[in-house]
Amino acid sequence: MQTHHMMIIPRYLKRSIDRLLPLVLTLGLLLIASLFSAAAQALANTKIVLQDGSVIVADIIDYRDGEITLSTSFSRDLKIDSKLIKDIQASAEDQEISTLLLKDGRQVETAPMMVTSGLVALSDGEIVKLGDVSKLNPEPWELGKGYAWEGLASAALAVARGNTDADQLDLALNSQFDSVRDRITLRANVEQDTAIVSFQSETADGESRVVRSSEPSADNWQVISKYDYYLEDWTNHYLGVNASVEADAFADIRLRSYLGPYYGRKLFDGAAGKLDGELGFVWIATDFLDAEDTEYLGANWNITGESAVLGGDSRVYLNHVGILNMSDDNSVILDTTIGFGFPFFFGLEAAAEFTVDYDGAAAEGKKAIDQSYNLRVGYSW
Repeated sequence: MQTHHMMIIPRYLKRSIDRLLPLVLTLGLLLIASLFSAAAQALANTKIVLQDGSVIVADIIDYRDGEITLSTSFSRDLKIDSKLIKDIQASAEDQEISTLLLKDGRQVETAPMMVTSGLVALSDGEIVKLGDVSKLNPEPWELGKGYAWEGLASAALAVARGNTDADQLDLALNSQFDSVRDRITLRANVEQDTAIVSFQSETADGESRVVRSSEPSADNWQVISKYDYYLEDWTNHYLGVNASVEADAFADIRLRSYLGPYYGRKLFDGAAGKLDGELGFVWIATDFLDAEDTEYLGANWNITGESAVLGGDSRVYLNHVGILNMSDDNSVILDTTIGFGFPFFFGLEAAAEFTVDYDGAAAEGKKAIDQSYNLRVGYSW
C-alpha cells in the first residue's frame, strides 16, 4: 500500500511564494546572463602582441615582478615573461583606471592599460618601461597599508586497531603576517600519541585474564614566534628576533625556551620559490624533569624556504632550526622538517612530511635523534 504525503501550505504563504517565484527566476536568469557576459568580456578583453608577432586575446589577471598572468580561451593561468611582450592593447570598452607600483616605489596610474613597444603611458603623461613596473593593481598591504595574512592549519590523525593498537593526534599551525615594513611569523604544533598495551594479569581467584591499558607514546608541543624588520635601503635584508617554548615528556624536557636576535636575508625570492637564511644568537634554558637543568648562550641559524619546482600548485617546503652551544661541550640542537604539499579544493591541502630532530644536549638515557613521518590534511588561506 502506498502512502501519499501532502504538505498543506497556508493561503497567505502560497500567495507570497507565487509572487516571489517569478522574481527569483528573473534574478537567477540575470545572474547567469551576467556571468556569461563577464566571461565573454574576459576572453576578449585585451590584445597582447609578443615580440615574435604572435597575438593573444586574453584577460590580464595579474602582473608581478616581470611576469604577466593571463586568462585565455585555452588557459586560465597563462604566465608570460614581460620581456616577450611588445604591445598591450586594451579593448575600446575598457577605460578602467589601473594602479601601477613601480620598482622605484612610486604609485602611479594609467587608464587604460596600454603598452607600445615595451613602453607604458601613464595618466600624467609620463612614459615608463614595462620592465620598470613591479606590480599591477597591488594589494593594500603592498602599498604600506596593513598586513597580508596567510597560513595553514593541519592535522594528522590516525586510529589503528588490530595487530597494532595505537592512536595518533598531531596538530600544527603555520601563520604569517607580511607587510612592506615587517613580518610576523607564528608556528605551533602539538603531538599526543597513545599505544594500547595488552598484558596478562591474574585475578584474586587465580584466573588469568588479558588487561588492556592506554599508554602515552608521544607527548610534546612547541610554539615558535618571530619578528622581522626589513631594512629600508636594503630590502632583501632584515633584522629580527625569535622566541620558542617547547615541552617533551618523553625527552625529559619539562620546558625549554630560547630568545635572541638575528640578521636575516632573502637568499632567493622569485616565481619559482623563496629561501630565507638567518644567523644570530639565543639564550637557551632547559628545565628537565629528572636531569640537571641547563642554560647557555648559543649560536642560532634558521633556514626557511619553499619551491614550486614540481609544477602546478604543489610546493616543496623546508624549515630548519639549528643551535650550537657556545660553551665547552659544543653540543648541537637541530630541528628539520621537509614536506611536499599539494592542494585539493576550497583551500584544502594535503602534505607528506618528514621530520628529524637531533638533540646533542639530550638528558642522560634519552635518545638524541627523534624522527617521524606524517601525512597531513589542512586548510590554507
